[in-house]
Amino acid sequence: MLKLLIVDDEEIICNTIASVIPWEELGITLVGTCLDGVEAYHTILDESPDIVMTDIRMPGISGLELIERISNTNLNTQFIILSGYGEFEYAKRAMKCGVRHYLLKPCDNQQIIDCLKSVIEDCQELYAKNNYALSDNELFKNLHYTLIQNIISEGIALPDEEAFSWNSYEKYLDFTETPYQLCRIFYLEKRHLNDALQTINMYFERQAPNLVVYKIYTSNVLLLFFPNFSSNYKNMDDFFSALSFPNQKTSIDYNRTTYVDLSSLLEYLISKLKRFDIFYFAIENRLLPTFNYEQIIAQAKQLCPYLLSPETSVQEQSRQQLLNILHAVSSREFLFQLSTQVLLTLSTELSSGNAASIIEFLSGIQTKTSLPDIISCVMKKIDEVIVISQHSSASYSPFIEELLQYLEAHMADSNLTLKWIAENHLYMNVNYVSRCFVNETHQKFSTYLMNLRIEKAKEILSSQNTDKIQNVAELVGCGNNPYYFSKIFKKCTGMTPSAYIRKIQRERKN
Repeated sequence: MLKLLIVDDEEIICNTIASVIPWEELGITLVGTCLDGVEAYHTILDESPDIVMTDIRMPGISGLELIERISNTNLNTQFIILSGYGEFEYAKRAMKCGVRHYLLKPCDNQQIIDCLKSVIEDCQELYAKNNYALSDNELFKNLHYTLIQNIISEGIALPDEEAFSWNSYEKYLDFTETPYQLCRIFYLEKRHLNDALQTINMYFERQAPNLVVYKIYTSNVLLLFFPNFSSNYKNMDDFFSALSFPNQKTSIDYNRTTYVDLSSLLEYLISKLKRFDIFYFAIENRLLPTFNYEQIIAQAKQLCPYLLSPETSVQEQSRQQLLNILHAVSSREFLFQLSTQVLLTLSTELSSGNAASIIEFLSGIQTKTSLPDIISCVMKKIDEVIVISQHSSASYSPFIEELLQYLEAHMADSNLTLKWIAENHLYMNVNYVSRCFVNETHQKFSTYLMNLRIEKAKEILSSQNTDKIQNVAELVGCGNNPYYFSKIFKKCTGMTPSAYIRKIQRERKN
């Protein structure tokens, strides 16, 4: 049986329609009549009728406002509009909300019955596709979860001074029109999280089965947010306040905040979640980790000077901390990114540097898919870098020392080669010089020179605060070729020269 509600501020019309229509013959149960839009709105939320027959003009909330409010929920309510001749413009506005049926006052019994039969057919068609609809609803929820997840991930990666752009998501999400509720459940230990999620899911399945409820968990706090589905949340507040689990160290605390729209809510969440290196989206009973990449990278890079410490205990402790960070990463792409940042930072700590060789190493492990294998290779490379650092204080052969000094003084020469230096400056065999250079510096000549140029470029970009990439390219020996310079700069540092300048500017402000 389909459920129907009649809404009209004229009581006689409500009573007449209620009494003259053969509801049971039509397969309809009459759940009640309402004399204003406010009463009707709450009745719809409580009873979830399949069909609502409503007047346009009513006190409190008009029929049009009622339709618009219900259309912002996930109820599949079909509306029949009761309108006079002068109200047809209002009826057309309602049609834009998906309303397909209207009755023009005054109307007789048969007109009402015919209209009801048409609505019943719509409902039957909808329920005939019930399985598909359920599947589609799941896709809808998953899509929205993915979009919200992307927005938050992108938002926490932005510098504080940059505002998030909603433009690419406006096609799928309403950012400005619908109020949202944010519920915070504090002191919820992770060991109780699954039980809490099951309990909460069951509650919303009963109270608002089609509502998309987003859930985020971090540091013993469960955040839930969702579009408005009621005007009175006392029952829900009581439910959350009463949550408890055995052997809790601290009693659960709860509060709720109303936001005027989704954008203001997300701006608040992003600002708070930036403080955490990892948090979890909860979908059903699954936890999907989301990493604050900048926070994790910053933590890992802070360990780099300690990895090169001459004190064995400090070195080993830092190595273990870094290993723990790498093992916490579940994304292969981010693991490569994090490893690159750590190895390049280690390289800059060394007097000679070896950035290009590190890039070569990272390129060589791109084919690996197993996260443990990647971590193992990265840690082995880190250990090699540490060994190099332990020998970096050793003196070079006189001619290698002279070669290095020559490079420092002439790196702006784009035609600089080991062969030319060996034969025209050192007056030595180039093959012999090459072997000695690799043995003493642990790098190829080309690798050393590239890294030297990039380090000089970083120094120039930092001191001059310039975005004239062409000038920098010429000063470090990349010739009149800013494209080539930008390419090798990004290869060695992981960012473009322009991005590096912005990074330096942000650091200076802080």
